Amino acid sequence: MKYSVKFYPEIRFEKIDKTKSEKRAEDPDNYKEIVKNVPVMLSVTYSQKRMFYYTGQSCDINQWKPGKEKDETGKLKNNQVAPKGQTSQSFNAELNRIKTAVDDLFKVYEATNVTPTPDQLRNDLKTKLGKEVKKEQEPEKVGFFDRFEQYMKDAPLSHGRVKHVGTTRNKVQSFRPDTTFDSIDSQYLTDFKNYLLGECNLSNNTTVCEIRRLRAFFGWSIKKRWTDNYPFSSFEIGVESYGTPIYITIEERDKLYNAVIVDKTLAIVRDIFVFQCLIGCRVGDLLKLTRANIIGDDLEYIAGKTKDNEPRVVSIPLSGKAKAILAKYNLPEGKILPFLNEPNYNEHLKLLFKLDSVKLTRKVTVPDPKSRMNVQKSIADIVSSHMARKVFIGGLHKKGVKNEIIASMSGHVENSKAFSRYYKVDKEMQRDAMKEIE
Repeated sequence: MKYSVKFYPEIRFEKIDKTKSEKRAEDPDNYKEIVKNVPVMLSVTYSQKRMFYYTGQSCDINQWKPGKEKDETGKLKNNQVAPKGQTSQSFNAELNRIKTAVDDLFKVYEATNVTPTPDQLRNDLKTKLGKEVKKEQEPEKVGFFDRFEQYMKDAPLSHGRVKHVGTTRNKVQSFRPDTTFDSIDSQYLTDFKNYLLGECNLSNNTTVCEIRRLRAFFGWSIKKRWTDNYPFSSFEIGVESYGTPIYITIEERDKLYNAVIVDKTLAIVRDIFVFQCLIGCRVGDLLKLTRANIIGDDLEYIAGKTKDNEPRVVSIPLSGKAKAILAKYNLPEGKILPFLNEPNYNEHLKLLFKLDSVKLTRKVTVPDPKSRMNVQKSIADIVSSHMARKVFIGGLHKKGVKNEIIASMSGHVENSKAFSRYYKVDKEMQRDAMKEIE
């Protein structure tokens, strides 16, 4: 995670909103007082967030040397004595101690794949520096939705999972803004399920996922003793239902790989999709891969869904096509591919499949997400990043590769119930199997 650290003296004109030059011209004596004994602030910028922290230090403006180079954070000029009697050496040593604490925290955040909120970073920094952190409110004073936010921050959830949990929280709040732990019972859950299916127009599978996330939140809340109410004991969530997995064939993948694509953005989308077809990882893991994950002729990473519970190191031999795609790009920060955000990526995939030079538009039969009735659609209209994972698993399965070998490269845990969603058994495979016992 990239971040930058800066120290700076903070001047505040609270009475009237005028520039420094205007104030200096109007009241030079008062201005001199304002620029003396100014608090020195820390600013940490990261992931489109910014955290401010008072260092406990102060100085006169003319004593300050701002950081001009990229790696300079700002400091007290040499041979100066701060208003509290500190020498520049002891003053700057304290700023360095704070900077080191920030660096140490971000090493932990990077290792644990955590993007802290500004409040979390500020509290973690206080703890690291031995400062007193304001105690958390007593449980009875913390609201249901505040606990939801705390769950998203404290529970061992992946970045993608946090986003999904945030969606569930918003759905519950839209349904009944006055929801409390005690107000949720089996009737509430029934009404909430009908709300998701009806007013929110969600499919059965999405509704099941939303309610399962709510159930997981209750499980965490009981573990943390935020509540002793567990309304799911007498409520049937239901099960997800999936049709035959739909994905392009190996031959269609190679047609896409070899297609001449003039549009630069779609050419990049093609490379990302085909590369994912060749390594089979989840898109969340794909976005995090760097050159450091390439060890010899293999790609290695820890599968995102296993990292918090029996971490599983996935190793995939890189094929010639995969290496050829990677050789096209030399990106900053060691990134292997110039990724797009997922919604844009999925929309661009649909455009890519419909290009005249690609034309992957064959009709496929899929269940309607609401009615579950079979409907005919172009494969270009249903393609998404997840289809690449199906191409990898389904393609290897059709070639007769054993499931345990495929799972070792796809990141599935042993005996995964979800594994069968990624391949289909067709008549050709059945005939080939029968030949073995003729």
